Amino acid sequence: MSRVAWVAVNAIYVLLADTILILHLAYILFIPLGGFLAWRWRWLVGPHLAAIAVGLISITLTFDCPLTTWEQSLRRRGGQRAYTDGFVDHYLTGRVYPHGYAWTVQLLFGLCIVVSYAVLIWRRRQERRLVRSRS
Repeated sequence: MSRVAWVAVNAIYVLLADTILILHLAYILFIPLGGFLAWRWRWLVGPHLAAIAVGLISITLTFDCPLTTWEQSLRRRGGQRAYTDGFVDHYLTGRVYPHGYAWTVQLLFGLCIVVSYAVLIWRRRQERRLVRSRS
């Protein structure tokens, strides 16, 4: 394979790794915001609860997210040096929030989840009462 072809293949791997990075960020944002999105699109409740479960398991059991492993592998194949720490530590800690404040972010995520589902449940009950009062 020519040098130009290798550069093109490496660029594709890096592009795929960048795509995984964007998907991973979207996934992380979905955890605190998914409950609010479910106010409008109720079908999101199931996927959101699954995302929360995977996030909780990943935090409590400290396993690498498959998206992290996939991105790191694509970066290596693309000729880049893959980071050795986790996704959050590499991209977010120290950039989005200060070192040592992961617990604050986790608390904020949890608060968003609790508030969004409390309102969702309250709205559902209000809808049911309204339907019953009309019949």
